[in-house]
Amino acid sequence: MKAARYHSTGGPDVLVEDDIPEPKPVEGEALVRVIACGVNRIDVWARGGRYKTTLPHILGTDIAGEVVSLGPGAEGPEKGTKVLVRPILSDGTCIYCRRGRPNLCVNRGFVGVATDGGYAELVRVPAASLLPLDGVDAEVAAALPVNFATVWNALVSKASVGEQDTVLVWGAAGGLGHAAVQVAKHRGAKVIAAVGDARKGDFVKALGADYVVDSRSRDFVEQVRSITEGLGASVVFDHVGGDTWTASIDCLARGGRMVVLGLTSGPKSEVDVRRVYQDELEILGAYGQTSEDLKAVLQLAKTGRLSPSIFRKLPLSSAKEAHEIIESREVQGKILLLP
Repeated sequence: MKAARYHSTGGPDVLVEDDIPEPKPVEGEALVRVIACGVNRIDVWARGGRYKTTLPHILGTDIAGEVVSLGPGAEGPEKGTKVLVRPILSDGTCIYCRRGRPNLCVNRGFVGVATDGGYAELVRVPAASLLPLDGVDAEVAAALPVNFATVWNALVSKASVGEQDTVLVWGAAGGLGHAAVQVAKHRGAKVIAAVGDARKGDFVKALGADYVVDSRSRDFVEQVRSITEGLGASVVFDHVGGDTWTASIDCLARGGRMVVLGLTSGPKSEVDVRRVYQDELEILGAYGQTSEDLKAVLQLAKTGRLSPSIFRKLPLSSAKEAHEIIESREVQGKILLLP
């Protein structure tokens, strides 16, 4: 079969298309023919060496496809069923798994990082991780787990965003950002979209953003406070990391919630703790998603209430190009690889 993989960590050039033997599912696994696989920042980080992977390695965390076969003892959708793969791997037995929080599993990992993933014609995954698409287009489904389900975990399961909220979304045109704009609007909130390129303004407005602010402007915080009549945003969605933490906290209204789920710009920042306790701010972490988060966005995609924007569809042989686009920050929405 064809697979895009890397034999050593490094830049996008290390990604090559290889002909390799077809994988065979073992105990409890299913073999899935990949129809579409989303490309994510986590792929870029793994390829660059941030995460330990077994070499050569096949990336790809967002996978939609069709069941080819089930391994010994596996229980799951039957052969020919179109499915979405839940990307978080968990042991199913630890205290967090028993509480329905597999994203906090002590032995957690991601398909495509801890194991080979969907940059291939075929992939083997735990049969228990398969969700039938039930009428959802496979290309739409492949844009949901890492972006929309993670955002649902952050904005709904954690921050309980609703009609009373004004949500500031950093990086609003990217994979996570464009999902956050849609989820916040679905929940009835007003959305302030922060973008680093004015050309992306029309894109985020089309998604439903009520206001667009240039994240590079020196008076960024003042603009957000002006939009909110001096109060600040009740929720800040920050997936950028260290570079934006200070501004995120400065943009929050009293009693506001800052939900954090990324560190693209680095893991460290200085925070004035007085503001956190004096204004009773909440800082909420969101890591991945639960099965319920994924089921929720899959159902909303089925009814058209959430609609991923597909920026580019590329063949496996263009995995290098996909990573270059991600690193250039030119992406608006989601990039898919189609084996």
